[in-house]
Amino acid sequence: MPVCQVNGFAAHYMETGKGETLVLLHAGGTSSAHWRKVAPNLQDRFRIIAPDLIGFGETGAWSGGRELTHDDQADLVRGILRSAAAGPAHVAGHSYGGAVAVRLALRYPDLVKSMVLIEPVLSPLLRQAGATALYEAERNLANAFIADADAGRSVSAWRRFIDHHNGDGTWESLSGNARHRFLNMTRETADAYRSNLNNATTLRDLQRLATPALVVCGGRTSETYRHICRILYDHLPKGAAADLEGAGHMSPLTHPDQVAHAIERHVGSLRAPASRERWLEACDAA
Repeated sequence: MPVCQVNGFAAHYMETGKGETLVLLHAGGTSSAHWRKVAPNLQDRFRIIAPDLIGFGETGAWSGGRELTHDDQADLVRGILRSAAAGPAHVAGHSYGGAVAVRLALRYPDLVKSMVLIEPVLSPLLRQAGATALYEAERNLANAFIADADAGRSVSAWRRFIDHHNGDGTWESLSGNARHRFLNMTRETADAYRSNLNNATTLRDLQRLATPALVVCGGRTSETYRHICRILYDHLPKGAAADLEGAGHMSPLTHPDQVAHAIERHVGSLRAPASRERWLEACDAA
């Protein structure tokens, strides 16, 4: 796994394939390995760079003397691309990584050719768009995880997190190794939750983003993520939409072929936005 120095961090990243550069940004609580099922479907066409974001995988934990932000993660990605001489890139981000992708495009628009946003965690947008109940529910979930993590109740934190996003009983159904991996990333995930709560992205920011973007929504995802995807589609000037039939929030793991196809189709065509009516019908039917 290649490594480079970025702002004092030994930044690790996966690199494979050849062609146009495609950056894959992982969800919280995981690492570049998050894309292990998606990347093989894309590496014949793209030069894939998948960073371990700050605090995840092999990249060191945050120690900046203040709370970690998505802008810090965006700066890390920029540094990796500069070190790898990768140039402007297409960027696909899932969940936490989707929020980082948006900040990367806002901070360094010349670096991002297009985006694929797979249910990004942009909870503050819910409040800005008037979905107060959904925002409060997400804030409460985040604060509960942080409180459990700070008190050493890692199992409680992860059980609530995993079951909330994937259905009751999911945590207990995981293998011992899988649960161990999650538990080892409790502190880093608490930092990520703090980043989510403090994300600076606004509706006006979205409206000024000229980057072509595909918003990907799982057909069986939660109401919260479905609503965030609608907000993005409503406000991104060059936003298209795709729904993944049968997928929940963790689509890169459960539906990797569909995710890879959505990415490849978007980059290949950079098509005009789908009709609003078709998008809303797809979401309402999910």
